[in-house]
Amino acid sequence: MHQRKRHPALTALLSIAFAFACAGAAFGQQAADAKGAPATQAAPTSNTQTVNAQQSGAWAVGIDPTNNSVRLPNTTSDPLPVKVVGGAPARKPFQKRVLLTPLGTGFQTEFLPLPAGKRLVIENISVVSRCAAGQKMEINYFTYMDNGDSTSTDGITHITFHRVALTDQGSFDGVAVATANHKVLVFADEQIGNNHFQVGFQARLNGPATGFPQAQITFSGYLEDLPTAQ
Repeated sequence: MHQRKRHPALTALLSIAFAFACAGAAFGQQAADAKGAPATQAAPTSNTQTVNAQQSGAWAVGIDPTNNSVRLPNTTSDPLPVKVVGGAPARKPFQKRVLLTPLGTGFQTEFLPLPAGKRLVIENISVVSRCAAGQKMEINYFTYMDNGDSTSTDGITHITFHRVALTDQGSFDGVAVATANHKVLVFADEQIGNNHFQVGFQARLNGPATGFPQAQITFSGYLEDLPTAQ
């Protein structure tokens, strides 16, 4: 009789132990599954940006595979334009004084040689003239420059006269004095084609010379090499 009463209690105790064992096994399985599962990755977006580059016509620039340099077409019929780097041609300062004494008839011409293959650029000219009181003096100078017609052999086609505007300063001990100072831009080429030229200076009185007339012409500027095509 006592054995019958203990049997239901034992049965209940075993049932509870079995339930705990099943629950523990299930929890262990879930932990293992969670530990071995791969990490979740974000799905790529669908708005990826792309660049669509297109070439219209044939390429004009290529890369030389032998030296990895840029090659440009440059033929006699289609030359490649270039730009000179380094600025203007080398310049050498130049300054000179010319003395004129128009005696006798009151007219004189003097010439100033230019260095071979050079162009003189005159930037400033100053003059002082002296003659007998009551007389006047006219002064001019002339230069030659190639204006693009370098094949011409006639120097007259390249000559240019430049007049000097004298200002009367008055008479001093019977001598009339006049002066001038001008900022200019005058070009004088030494060679045009096969011809060689100089700068010419002229002084003229308004009558026969009396006393000792004189004109001093001082100019300054620079020398540079003539262009190759002359």
